[in-house]
Parts: sequence; C-alpha cells; structure tokens
Amino acid sequence: MRLFMQILLVLFILAAVYAIVVGLGLTRVFKRHKSTTKTVMINDFEYSRDDFDWTTGGYVKIEPSTENQTHGKKCAKATFLLQKQFFPEPTPGVPSSTSGPTTWRPEMILDVNSVTRLPVYEWQEYSALKMDVFNDQAQPVTYHLQVADSRAFVYETSGPLTPKKVTNISMPTDDLVKSRLDLVNIRSLKFWVDMTGATEPVVVYLDNLHLEGDATVPTPKKEAPKK
Repeated sequence: MRLFMQILLVLFILAAVYAIVVGLGLTRVFKRHKSTTKTVMINDFEYSRDDFDWTTGGYVKIEPSTENQTHGKKCAKATFLLQKQFFPEPTPGVPSSTSGPTTWRPEMILDVNSVTRLPVYEWQEYSALKMDVFNDQAQPVTYHLQVADSRAFVYETSGPLTPKKVTNISMPTDDLVKSRLDLVNIRSLKFWVDMTGATEPVVVYLDNLHLEGDATVPTPKKEAPKK
C-alpha cells in the first residue's frame, strides 16, 4: 500500500510539472526550432500543367518524372538537345563544331514572360536560392545558374554536377547584392549545362527550386581565441 501511494505521488508530481511546462509554452520550443528556417517554393515540379512551361526555344525538353526527385513525388527531367538536331547543315550565324568553337547553349528560363512564371520577385528576406540537380550522365557536367533583376543586372554561378548523384546548388543572395542586383525586383533566372563536346543530349533532373533562410538574422560572429 505504501509503495502504491508513493507511485501515485510521483505520477501526481510529474503531471503537475507537465501542466506547468505546457502553461508556460515551453513545449513549443522544439517546434519553433524546427520551423526557424524560412522557405518559399519557386518550383517543385509537382503540377504537370503548371510547372513545366519554362522558356526553352524548343532546345530543352522538360517533362515530369518520378525518378530522382528530392521533394514531393515528382521532379523535372530536362533533356538538353544537341545543335545538330536543329542545324544539321552549317547555318550563317550559328557556329558549328566543324567551323570553330561551338557556342551552343540551350537554356531553361523562368521569368515574367514565360508561361510558367517566376512566382517570387522579392528576394530580400531570404539568404539563398537553392535547387537540387541529379546528373544522369556517367561523367561530370558543368551547370550554370544565372539570375537577373529588372535593370538587367546579372549574377551567374557555375560548378560541377557529380555523375549519378544529386548536387545541392546554393546561390547566396549576398552574392547578388555584391553584383548590384536589386533583390526587390528579381525578374528572371536561367539554368543550363555546358554542352561542349557532347555527342548525345544531356539529361539532368531538377527539383526543389526554392528560397531559403532569413536574411534578417545576422550570421553569428566567431569569438576571438583567448590568449
């Protein structure tokens, strides 16, 4: 009987402590911690009728895929087509591999004029533009990601895409500011891959194109080492 009463007392104390914690709102600490990263989705390619009409000039085939997605159930399979598929014969003003270095650059463009429009123009509250890209080739491919504002100021970044793996691309908005872009009036972004030397169309999978982070939160400063 005494042991039973002791157990009841312990349970009563635990219940009282829990009630106090809930009353003070302390149980929301972990939830707040998980949601501190602010994000806004630009395109996650979940909607076949709305998310795939980027401007390509017909030189990039963009289609829904359920392979290699990183967010949701779908992603975009982007096939960058070869110059010879459109210009089999030398064409004035279109460099070819036989007449000199090629400048063939099929692009995917998301802006205010594309059918699938850039949905977020004001980027000043976010710290980075991010996207996931899966390289379906057996060799590395170089990607290019370019952002422009309403005044045609441009910032571009590039890097390698590891074969058969997802590359998490991140473009800090601080870099855009350093290039004098107006984060309140972003108007377009372009994505393409280096086609130099390609003998077959280059296939990559795109997903989870979003803005992330809180630009209003200062980066913690590292403390100077104590002497």
